Amino acid sequence: MTKIFRTELGENVFRFKYANDKNWTWWDNCVAVVDDVCRGILSNDECHEMIQAIYSFQFMPGGRYLYYAGRKANFYNNCYLFKSEEDSREDWADLVYKATSALMTGGGIGNDYSVYRPNGSYLNRTGGSASGPIPLMKIVNEIGRNVMQGGSRRSAIYASLNWQHGDVEQFLRCKNWDEVKIDGSDLTVAKAKEYNFDYNAPLDMTNISVNYDNAFLDSLTYERVPKVFVDNVEQAMRTAEPGFSFNFGDKENETARNACCEVTSSDDSDVCNLGSINMANIETFEEFCSIVSLGIKFLVCGTLKADLPFDKVYKTREKNRRLGLGLMGMHEWLLKRGYKYEVVPELHKWLEAYEWNSKARADILCDELGISRPVAYRAIAPTGTIGILAG
Repeated sequence: MTKIFRTELGENVFRFKYANDKNWTWWDNCVAVVDDVCRGILSNDECHEMIQAIYSFQFMPGGRYLYYAGRKANFYNNCYLFKSEEDSREDWADLVYKATSALMTGGGIGNDYSVYRPNGSYLNRTGGSASGPIPLMKIVNEIGRNVMQGGSRRSAIYASLNWQHGDVEQFLRCKNWDEVKIDGSDLTVAKAKEYNFDYNAPLDMTNISVNYDNAFLDSLTYERVPKVFVDNVEQAMRTAEPGFSFNFGDKENETARNACCEVTSSDDSDVCNLGSINMANIETFEEFCSIVSLGIKFLVCGTLKADLPFDKVYKTREKNRRLGLGLMGMHEWLLKRGYKYEVVPELHKWLEAYEWNSKARADILCDELGISRPVAYRAIAPTGTIGILAG
């Protein structure tokens, strides 16, 4: 095993995170993931090439692909993208169901809460006043705290709110330990920690960002920047949250995203579908083009084979067939060739091939299979554990 992985850490990540049992080898994992995802769709020769590409760490499927290889369930997708669509109690309940279902697969989730009316708004149907979206964020946060797929996969959660929402000022500070009060008391979370009270930090499982749209751009002048943006900058400098979600031009409605933000969508219940080309282990341009073609075909197959947590995700996937073929190992690729960390002409050539081949090969395969073409093909994901696996 140590001759396969470049580092002991990489071997340990495989052994304790991805291996099915103590006798499971990296070769077993590579064969299983290709058999599960590609067999019966691609030719035997392509499947063999795919196994070799993964075994040699030239193509790395997303972590969920590697984890579920050879298992009965096939929840291959790393993240699910939600966007609340209706300001109603039914939509609240639906989000709780969607969040629970998705997190139980090991996938992360993100939701845009902007559709919900602000705190204090009158409720026409039931009377009383609305609580605003932040309490629902807290509910989803608690789901994430207590739902861990397989007892080990921590939840990754993202929440966003439009910059013009009536609760945005509260949203900006909803994670401040020194301001947020424990429910029903005058005690802040920070003070409770000083007294050794066992109380969790506010929204501690959730990354948050403010959404900025075309209306925000229209509001800017040389003399004036909206106060919410200035406050957002101050908060980000003080606490690192909230972040900034910029959605401009024809991408204005793509506010559905996950915590890592490598994939965005305008559709509720969309899903990411990730794999990365490891440039560090590829020597020639021709080999690179071949691996890109294999990787994008693998992800197309994933849109046919992956299990999903509930029906609406299947419908959205069929509509969008979103792919996210990424790149990793670029810095090592540059160093091996004596380059600085910059876009040199040779890299530019490779990037053009990456763009062209990923789209062309995916479209050709989809046409051959009689399925919809993808709306997106590439995404640069944070290759954490798969980066460690590949050394």
